Amino acid sequence: MFANLITAAVDFNEFVFRNIATVITSEDLLDDLSEDPGARAYGETLVAQHRQGDDHYAPVIGRPFTYGVSMAPDAVCSGIRSRFSDGTRFGVWYGSLAIITTVYETIFHWIRFLTDAGMETESVIAERRVFKVHASGILVDLRGKEKKFPDLISDHYDFTHRLGDYLYSAGQKGLLVQSARDAGGTNIATFTPDILSDPRHQLYMSYILGNGIVRISLDTYPARKWLGLDYIKRHGLLA
Repeated sequence: MFANLITAAVDFNEFVFRNIATVITSEDLLDDLSEDPGARAYGETLVAQHRQGDDHYAPVIGRPFTYGVSMAPDAVCSGIRSRFSDGTRFGVWYGSLAIITTVYETIFHWIRFLTDAGMETESVIAERRVFKVHASGILVDLRGKEKKFPDLISDHYDFTHRLGDYLYSAGQKGLLVQSARDAGGTNIATFTPDILSDPRHQLYMSYILGNGIVRISLDTYPARKWLGLDYIKRHGLLA
């Protein structure tokens, strides 16, 4: 079925970038449970004890793989759909070879989410965190195949869902493909966490939507300076 598409593989061994939503300014998550400082201190101690021995960055790698199996297929919200998974059987971890590509990708999906919620005309701020993660394994290389197979970067996912199901069922570790949002960028989609390791914090950033324009801050919020995406790419601020 995909014989003309799956013709190359690469022994991949590089760091890639993952851009996720976060809260830059820390919050007291127990302040609404009790006004008694002693009770809150007790709660904070329990939380700290529970976290001892946990890998602080483990969710950066593991969480996406739980999305596809967290809900039944006939549920109202059956998992998390993405380019290479319909969200009912397995989750997929997505990253990019360059930070700027993660920005193009996440802004696109953020705006689509706001539009679906009827918030595209409002002023909205999103705080983001970028991690650098080591990826090592044999990956199917689909770079350049989008010319013959434009559905690889289409906004309609029927073709890529079938491709993802095929590769996952065949035990493939993941793939490399051109970004649908950044013509010069490459994305990695992995079907298993065992090729991912050593997550490291890279930077915080914030997106702001106002008057139909998205601007970006590379500072912690509140931002000292909002920048346009073209400015960031032109000046090579996000390699």
